[in-house]
Amino acid sequence: MCIIIAKKKDNRLPSKEELIYSFSHNPDGAGFMYTDNNKVIIDKGYMNFDSFYKRFEFLCKKYNNFANKSLVIHCRIGTAGTNSAKNTHPYPLTNNIREMHKLHTTANVGVAHNGIIRDYNPTEEDGDVNDTQNFIKTYLWYLKSFDKSFYKREHHQDNISYITNSKFAILDSKDNLYLIGQYVNEQGLSFSNGNYKAHTYTYKSYSQYNDYNGWWEQNRAWSKYYDDEI
Repeated sequence: MCIIIAKKKDNRLPSKEELIYSFSHNPDGAGFMYTDNNKVIIDKGYMNFDSFYKRFEFLCKKYNNFANKSLVIHCRIGTAGTNSAKNTHPYPLTNNIREMHKLHTTANVGVAHNGIIRDYNPTEEDGDVNDTQNFIKTYLWYLKSFDKSFYKREHHQDNISYITNSKFAILDSKDNLYLIGQYVNEQGLSFSNGNYKAHTYTYKSYSQYNDYNGWWEQNRAWSKYYDDEI
């Protein structure tokens, strides 16, 4: 079901502990979305926590902890499509699946999603895509063809939330960040669900394991069905 962490400019960054829990509950790859030179930068495909956190530290150093920028982080748990780097979020708003599969690309608008859009689940004919990519390719791209700024309109945001029962973060090249669906606000930082905290069913904490993978294997089956995922 995934988790989105959305930081608007002037708000705080997530802590390492929040990132550990977010990734551990959603371990099928992570990515980032932010703006630079009037473009949305999509940087994704980090398939283990160490590479994900190393990139986070690098970006924070490069952009002065995103003091004057928005930042969107997405951690995925796969529900459709392979659990591969190309299927991690975020995605550019396009109808080109190959462009969505790129690990490093730029766009005018970027999208991250938390939830399952069952009406857009892929078929065998669709190939290795997921429901989010199908939804962007068809529904969101269709809206964009009529109104390039549709994501700014409250009625469109409400419709997207209603038909998908999902959460979205949409970032444009002017660093405008729009959140669709109900988010958890934690000291100014927005989370699409409670997966940034330890779940009550977890009988051992991450700190009790030297091996992250060992911790996850103990808890993966429960995390897939946790009621608070969306």
